[in-house]
Amino acid sequence: RSGNTWLRLILCGLFFTKDGNVNNFDILDKIHKLDSLNYFEFIKEISIDDYNLIFEGTEYDWETLAVYTKYWIEAQKRIKINEGTFAFFKTHNARVKLKENHYTNELTTLGFIYISRDPRDIVLSYSKHTNKDIDSTIDLLINKHQIMGKEKTENRTLEILLSWKDHYRSWKQFTAVPSLFLKYEDLVNDIEREINNITDFFHKNFHIEISKKNEKIKNVIKSTNFNNLQSMENKNGFDEKSEFSEFFRSGKTKQWENGLNQDQKNLIEQSFKKQMIELGYM
Repeated sequence: RSGNTWLRLILCGLFFTKDGNVNNFDILDKIHKLDSLNYFEFIKEISIDDYNLIFEGTEYDWETLAVYTKYWIEAQKRIKINEGTFAFFKTHNARVKLKENHYTNELTTLGFIYISRDPRDIVLSYSKHTNKDIDSTIDLLINKHQIMGKEKTENRTLEILLSWKDHYRSWKQFTAVPSLFLKYEDLVNDIEREINNITDFFHKNFHIEISKKNEKIKNVIKSTNFNNLQSMENKNGFDEKSEFSEFFRSGKTKQWENGLNQDQKNLIEQSFKKQMIELGYM
């Protein structure tokens, strides 16, 4: 949630400003949501029945999902990008495969950056964001069949999250394109190093040089500082916040040490042990 947004703000500062200063949240419009309903308008030309199933009604369900997965790749192919250039897109989706249809593949994705966060801290953050108790939020994180965005609102399609470990594994197994796996905790602890890892990723894999790199990194660090983002939200609001909590609420790591009881810690650690060890969380 906040890690995804923080990463997008960093990318916007590097690629869509002259000096790296991120002055407001409007710049996030430069990175479009990959899971947007308008990208599927073309289905009307192919199957009116499929089109009606996806576009009519007020809620998505598993039947709708089964149909719209057929058009994932074609929808991504049809997104208009200037020839010879590239664009950034945001998604919370797992890279699932349903009925032989992958969410995305090397035909439409040049590469990706994945940001992870300690699931014990995610539980605390997301429970505040949704106003749900910690135990039910843990159940949500463990649930293998999780759909986000069932309501057909705001030009959104539904997103398949899976469990925390299966979401991570779904992208880890996508090795056909270059990838960079970041940790929220590393951004907090040494953001300069991590931003350099990001710029190195683009240089190594796509031969992209960041103009005024050192100046931009310095200003990106300053302008995307958590306290500054909190101030921006307090002053101007933020569309992605929930009705229950500020979006940039805390940003700290290891809040789980005092925020979870031992049974809750044990359940998360037992459920995700292999991946947590792999990522250095245990």
